[in-house]
Amino acid sequence: MPLPAPELQPQTARSARTFSRKIKAGFWLAGAILLLLGLASYQSIREFEETVDWVSHSQDVLGRLQAVLSDVQDIEIGLRGYVITGKEHFLDPYKNGLNVLSRDRADLSAIVQISPHDRPEQPRDLETLNGLIDKKLALLTTMLALRTSATYQSARMESHMTDSKELMDAIRTVIGNMQAQEKARLTVRDRLADEKGARAILYFIVGLMMEIVILLWIAWQIRQEILQRQQAQEILSQAHDELELRIQGRTTALLDSNERLRELSHRLMNVQETERRQIAHDLHDEIGQSLTAMKLGLREANTALTSGPTASLLTDSLTILDQVIQQVRNLALDLRPSLLDELGLVPALKWYIKRQGERAGWETEYAAQLDENHLPPGVEIACFRIVQEALTNVARHAEATHVQVTVTKQDNQLLLVIEDNGQGFNVERAKTRARTGLSIGLLGMEERARLVGGELTVTSSPKTGTKLTASLPLARLNPQLATTEERIP
Repeated sequence: MPLPAPELQPQTARSARTFSRKIKAGFWLAGAILLLLGLASYQSIREFEETVDWVSHSQDVLGRLQAVLSDVQDIEIGLRGYVITGKEHFLDPYKNGLNVLSRDRADLSAIVQISPHDRPEQPRDLETLNGLIDKKLALLTTMLALRTSATYQSARMESHMTDSKELMDAIRTVIGNMQAQEKARLTVRDRLADEKGARAILYFIVGLMMEIVILLWIAWQIRQEILQRQQAQEILSQAHDELELRIQGRTTALLDSNERLRELSHRLMNVQETERRQIAHDLHDEIGQSLTAMKLGLREANTALTSGPTASLLTDSLTILDQVIQQVRNLALDLRPSLLDELGLVPALKWYIKRQGERAGWETEYAAQLDENHLPPGVEIACFRIVQEALTNVARHAEATHVQVTVTKQDNQLLLVIEDNGQGFNVERAKTRARTGLSIGLLGMEERARLVGGELTVTSSPKTGTKLTASLPLARLNPQLATTEERIP
């Protein structure tokens, strides 16, 4: 039964794209509002600061006007005291007042200017005020000179004092007018400053509220997306659990099938080895003995008949019979060498490798480092058959001149290494051919190694020779797969 494909992926992808577009639009809108809010707030703050500067200017003008008026009054009081009493210490306020008045007049002239909110009367009023102050100072100087003169005339002094009082009244009037105008401007500027400040606060509050609304909308969108993804995740998790259960069931069935196939393969190889042993035994003991008996009979007949065509025929028959006996022996040894059963793996491999080298014309090397000759039967048979199949492949395909076989024991493992200097081959391509049924040599060797709990690796490439390594455990990993040999009747 085919596994169902998940149907939520396209919908989830569309939802993710829609969510991404919404979030991007929300952040772009929030950024645009922040930008506009920043520009409006910056402009309002600039206007507010400008208005505050002109408020401060008006306050400075009012302060300077009051200072000039106080200075003129101090000068006049000091001079009047000297005129009335004639005492010199009354001239100190007069002299100090002149210095302070000069400084305050300069400061007042520096700050009086035409602003965008001012009327042009203020500079003219300042000019009028300066003219009156100059007349006042000139009159006071004349009064001082008259008081210190030897020809002092009180009537003339009275006239000067009357003029001085009139000038002082005129100065107060001009300063009063200028202060009234500046106070009116100060009131307007205070109101403008309040308006600008209120506008800036309004911009900030409106922008903040809009940002809060946008952020709440984004948070709502994110929450909706999280809920949708949680629902999709739950659905996918349920589908995944169902698939896991199906996969587990199929995996268990597959493992059972593989185990049964492995047991069957092991059983078939055991039966094959048993049949080979029986056939080799029959060839060697029965057919071989019968052929030997025939050879002995023919040899006696040949001895009795020393001449004639019958003797020549017997001689040819003996020659053919020797060849048949040798072929039967070779066939029996190839099927199952008796040395493997009688002496063990090491002598059997030594004999077989030497015999194959003599047949194929190789230079062979064999080295074995084992504590004992007899090993577990399954390991002995698997190792011998792997060597047999490997050397057969070398003889058929490798065109090698040198073959080296090494058998050692490492960490309770039998390590078999077979190397040749042949033309090599592409291992993956050879395994692919084997899977299609064109060749079973490599797969057969791997299967023999796996059946005893071992593994086999082949390293080769064209023009570099081949190295085969098999690692076979000496302890039985699966008692159910232990090698059993039964004689087939």
